[in-house]
Amino acid sequence: MRAAQEFSAKVSRSLKMEIYPYSVFYMFFEQYLDIWKTALINLSIAIAAVFVVCLIITCSFWSSAIILLVIAMIIIDLLGVMAVFHIQLNALSVVNLIMSVGIAVEFCVHITHAFSISSGDRNQRMKEALGGMGASVFSGITLTKLVGVIVLGFSRSEVFVVYYFKMYLALVLLGFLHGLVFLPVFLSMFGPSPRHVQGERQDHRPLVSSLP
Repeated sequence: MRAAQEFSAKVSRSLKMEIYPYSVFYMFFEQYLDIWKTALINLSIAIAAVFVVCLIITCSFWSSAIILLVIAMIIIDLLGVMAVFHIQLNALSVVNLIMSVGIAVEFCVHITHAFSISSGDRNQRMKEALGGMGASVFSGITLTKLVGVIVLGFSRSEVFVVYYFKMYLALVLLGFLHGLVFLPVFLSMFGPSPRHVQGERQDHRPLVSSLP
C-alpha cells in the first residue's frame, strides 16, 4: 500500500494530475499507517484534559501531577499487557486506551483528594484517607467494574474477548494495584501539603465515603 501510494505520487507529479491507488483491502489497512501517531496524540490530549480538570478542582498542582503520573503509569502498563497478550494496536485498542484514561482517574483521584484534606503528618493522613476512601474505591469501583468485565469473558465473539475482556480486566487490576498499593505509598512519601477547606470536616471526624 505504501509502495502504491509512493508510485502514484510520482506519476501524479509527472502527469500533473491526481492519481491515487485503490484496493478493497486498503480501507482495512489505512489505519495502520498513522496508528501510533494517532494513539499518542489522542492519549496526550486526554491526559492533558484530565490534568487541567484536576488542577481546577483540587487547586493543587502537585496533587494533579501525582494523579497524572499514576494515570500515565497505568496506560504504559496496559500497553505492556497488550504486548504480552499479543493484542494489536488498531482502531479498537486505541479507543480502549483513550477510554482507559477516564476510567483510571477513578482509582486515584478519590484517595488523593482525601489525603489532601486530611490533617497530621503524611503517614497519618494516608491512614485516614485509606480508612475513609479505600474501602469505597475497592468495593464501589474495583469490584463493580470487575464483575462487569468478567461477563465479557464468556462472549462467543473473539473481538469482545480480546479487545474488551482482556484489556478491561487488565485495566481494572492495574488501576487497583496503582490506586490502592502504589499511590498510598507514594503519597506517604511525597504527598502534597494538607489543604484545609472551610466548612469541610470541621468536627475532625473520620472521612466518610461519598462513593456508592
